[in-house]
Amino acid sequence: MKPLVWLGLALVVAWAVLWLGIKMAVLAVHALLLIGVALIGWGLLHRGHADNPS
Repeated sequence: MKPLVWLGLALVVAWAVLWLGIKMAVLAVHALLLIGVALIGWGLLHRGHADNPS
């Protein structure tokens, strides 16, 4: 194939890899945010129970 075709294919593959990488990073950041909020809520809800271990 011609060099421009190879260059075009390489750019499309690089774009796809970067796009998937960015999607995974955004997913990871949102997952960490949701886990953090859930843990804060869990800690606040069970704050009173720490004084009375039973």
